[in-house]
Amino acid sequence: MTRSGRPIGVTTLILFHLFNLIIWFFGQTLAFFYYDMVAEWGLQEPRVLVDPVIVEVNRAIAIADTILILPLFLIATIGLWGMRFWGVVASWIVLGWLWYFPLVFWSSQALYAAADIRHAPTGMVGILVPATLCVIAAWGIWYLYRNRALFD
Repeated sequence: MTRSGRPIGVTTLILFHLFNLIIWFFGQTLAFFYYDMVAEWGLQEPRVLVDPVIVEVNRAIAIADTILILPLFLIATIGLWGMRFWGVVASWIVLGWLWYFPLVFWSSQALYAAADIRHAPTGMVGILVPATLCVIAAWGIWYLYRNRALFD
């Protein structure tokens, strides 16, 4: 238990959701408006390394993430903070999505390569960061399921 009375696992998930909310805002929301700047930060593929269509696909995904995923991270955070079951449900949605996102990224990279489409190569960071998100998300899904009785 933390000083707030929340279990440490819930607090960890709240912080994880806030981290993702911030990273996705800078990496996705800003990428729609300022793609090249966000690419310079390393949160998007540099325009000079990829086919122009990939940039527009990335921007389209950024819009979808901004409209859907960012609010869900916020809802999950608020709900877990208040120890509400709807926070658990929103968390399950975003944690499940954190499994979907790496699969889309990795499969798109493989298919771009197979189709000989100019794309930024996937380095070790492009493998390890999404894989780490998957592991933490799997733990979060399990943790919330196991402790669902803590929530109203």
